[in-house]
Amino acid sequence: MSLNNELVTKAVNSLIAHTKKKEENEEPTNLFANTVEPMHLIVTVKKISHKMRIKPYRIPLRNCLYDESSSVCLIIKNHDEEHVEKLKNLGFPVIKEIVSMHDLKSKYNGFETKRQLMNAHDLFLTDDRVINGLPKALGGKFYLAKKIPAPVNLRAKNLRNEIGKALKCTYYKAARGSCNSVRVGTTDMAPAMLIENTMGTLDNLVKHIPKGWDNIQSVGIKTGTSLTLPIYNALPNASTVISNAAADDDEAMEDVEGETEGAEKKEKKEKKEKASKKSKKSPLSRTKAKNIVKAHAKKRAEATA
Repeated sequence: MSLNNELVTKAVNSLIAHTKKKEENEEPTNLFANTVEPMHLIVTVKKISHKMRIKPYRIPLRNCLYDESSSVCLIIKNHDEEHVEKLKNLGFPVIKEIVSMHDLKSKYNGFETKRQLMNAHDLFLTDDRVINGLPKALGGKFYLAKKIPAPVNLRAKNLRNEIGKALKCTYYKAARGSCNSVRVGTTDMAPAMLIENTMGTLDNLVKHIPKGWDNIQSVGIKTGTSLTLPIYNALPNASTVISNAAADDDEAMEDVEGETEGAEKKEKKEKKEKASKKSKKSPLSRTKAKNIVKAHAKKRAEATA
């Protein structure tokens, strides 16, 4: 199954137009206005998976999200000067800061310093050996803001190739609810690039969703300030509708049979109660009759005497 290319094109162009209109309406004196917004693919599933995974899935992109103007932070296990220098000499100007786990616990241990670190970078890469300790070291704000660090193997022989692959990917981590979000681009990218990223990301994302397309209810795209524009919506399955209708008929028949059986039980109970009342009255009437007969006999005996 694949998306309707024409519908995706219309949605992407609408979001870009919305961003431009919003930019025009911004006050010229507002120096903090963010004119470039991230674009996300929104996938809603029918059934939620209860298997939680800390490590996000790596999804390759046809068009890279990050260039030299972007800022990437690399989190390493230990602050080894030789290792840090080696990483800096790999030739990735996009990596603006290298932070160790010790730095996170000492230099960035406060709420405000963590917030500043989070807002300073577009992407966080981390040594895959320390990924399990990051939720506690970074705090929940990083994960709520979708700044989930992406794991890289810093022990790889070809370290440049490993980091290069990581920078050419987007990342997916299943949400606790039914709605999942994956970044596919920014509003300053060409529409054709955003369309390619959207289509390609969904094709790869489906592989990581239990039961694939059968478990997807809807797909849409949005920016940080827009509504979600739908590009796919699942129709009810005919077999499901028929089975549901059959189940409703079975329930209705069970209700009718239950009501009939209840009425029969009620009628039997009433007959039993009536019979019980008659049986209680009959002994009393016979005793009364005997007493009357005895009284008449006594009167006759007295009369003859």
